[in-house]
Parts: sequence; structure tokens; C-alpha cells
Amino acid sequence: MQVLDIIAWVGAAISWWGVLRYMAEIRRGNTQPRLASWIAWGTANGVLTAVALLNGNRIAAIFNGLAALSNVCVLVLCAMQRAGERPDNTTDRVCLSAAGLCLLTILIFPHATYLDAILAMAANIIATWPTIQHAWHRPQEEVWQFFAANVGANALGLVSVIAAAGVNLGNIAGPFISMTGNLGLVSITLGRGWLMRGIETVETEIQELEEELVKPSNVLDSNT
Repeated sequence: MQVLDIIAWVGAAISWWGVLRYMAEIRRGNTQPRLASWIAWGTANGVLTAVALLNGNRIAAIFNGLAALSNVCVLVLCAMQRAGERPDNTTDRVCLSAAGLCLLTILIFPHATYLDAILAMAANIIATWPTIQHAWHRPQEEVWQFFAANVGANALGLVSVIAAAGVNLGNIAGPFISMTGNLGLVSITLGRGWLMRGIETVETEIQELEEELVKPSNVLDSNT
């Protein structure tokens, strides 16, 4: 096995560690994925797998294919557990429409690899937005370790793909856009969670201080 293959498989292993951690939290009921995001991510990764195959890049195809498979596994588990937030608003519908357009384009123009790659990247970006909203409003329902693992995994994938085939949009689109999106998600999930915990701590301290200030007044009233 070549060094580049080893790097790619290590990246894939890190990514799947994050996926398994994420799926474990779904089973426990601690995580509620935005299903529109996962459907669109799976579609985009599937399209990017096809683009990599058409470009003859085996490493990129394997990496993107494993990413698509992980998306499908999460969706299947959500269906079995009846978990996740169903598509129910305009953002989700735009997300699913972008995924549908991405899939339709590669079916009609399978050899327009640059167009297919650009649309898949756009679908991936749009797919990230519902999860960004979810992570911002309810960071406790997302697993930051999953996003962090994907950042590291896609960085390794990007290195191996570039080393194997150079900087070509059809090859680097998958790991690059996934690394960027996951970096944003782990920053929001950790940052927002830290901020909320900080606010809760300050509110608790203020409440305790108010209770301490009220106590002398109550004692004085009872003595009189």
C-alpha cells in the first residue's frame, strides 16, 4: 500500500470514528440531526464520488464514497430510531432542491465534471446552513467531536488527493468543501455551547447574589 493510500485510509478511519460517535448519540437520544442537511450531504458526496471516478482519481472516489456511505448510515439510523428534525421550512426545502438539482445535472450531463463539481459544492454549502442554524440554537443536540473528526479527516484526504492528482476541482471539491463546512460547524457548536454555559453560570451567580442580599432584610424583619 502506498503512502498516499495510507493517508487517505487514516483520514477515512478518523471520519468514521466521528460518524460512529455521532450515531451512538443518536441512539441515546442526545442528538437530533437536521435531516435535510444529511440528505443533501449524502447526495452531494455521491455526485462528487461520480465526478472523481470520471476524472480517474481512485483516492478521491474512495474518500467521497465513504463520506456518502456515512451520510446514508446516519439517515438509516434516524429512520429506525424515528430521530432527527424533519424538513419543515423554507431553508430545508432550498437545501433539498439544491441536492436534487445537483443529482439531476450529473444524470443529464455526466461528463460536465466541472459543472457537476461546482453544483455539488454548492449543494454541500447550502446543506450545511440548516445544521448551522440547529447548532446555533441548540448546540447540545450536536456532537462537536463528529465535526472535529471530519475536519482532520478531510484535511488528510485533501493532502492525499492533491499529492496523487494535483489541484483539480473535480478531485479536491469533496474533501475541501467538507473540511470547510465542518470547521465552521465545530466552531459554532463549541463556541455557542461555551457561551450558553457562561451565560447560565452568570445567571446562577446573579440569582445567588440576589438571594444573599435578601437574607439580611428577612432576618431584620423577623427581629422587629
